[in-house]
Amino acid sequence: MDDAKTRTPKRVKVALAISLAINVLVVGVIVGAVLHGGNRDRSSFDKRGGDTAAIGIYGRALEKPDRRAIGQRLRDGRATRGQEIRAELGEMVREASDLLKQTPFDKGAFSDVLLRQQGLIKGRSDAMQDALVEQIAAMSPEQRAEYAERLEELLERGGRRGKPDRE
Repeated sequence: MDDAKTRTPKRVKVALAISLAINVLVVGVIVGAVLHGGNRDRSSFDKRGGDTAAIGIYGRALEKPDRRAIGQRLRDGRATRGQEIRAELGEMVREASDLLKQTPFDKGAFSDVLLRQQGLIKGRSDAMQDALVEQIAAMSPEQRAEYAERLEELLERGGRRGKPDRE
């Protein structure tokens, strides 16, 4: 009778599996970006959503040299800590896998692993934002004014780069 009460419903297991799959996918994308970031075409920085997701429209409004400078700053930062982050992410995935196999399932411990993974991911986002702020701070007042105009133009076009819609 106790077994029936402590059994986890199938829908909860499915929801947890889906949640884990999504988190592993996100981690995989980040690890892939870290591993292969140096081999990508630098001319398409603004087309790579993973590199501009944290800065969004602000990154799209930058001139190409500014986007490249931010990209270089991020690559330089990744080189120093990339292996450590990959190792941490791998260890967290192993830890999550072990927790999923345990009965009873420790929801709090599993949630903690996901929160720690999210912290590493957020660190990448914070690095992008810091690089953006540094690049803008290095601009002259005229460059910042031009940047602000491009930003407003993008806002009017719904965040899309390229030629404005003609009426």
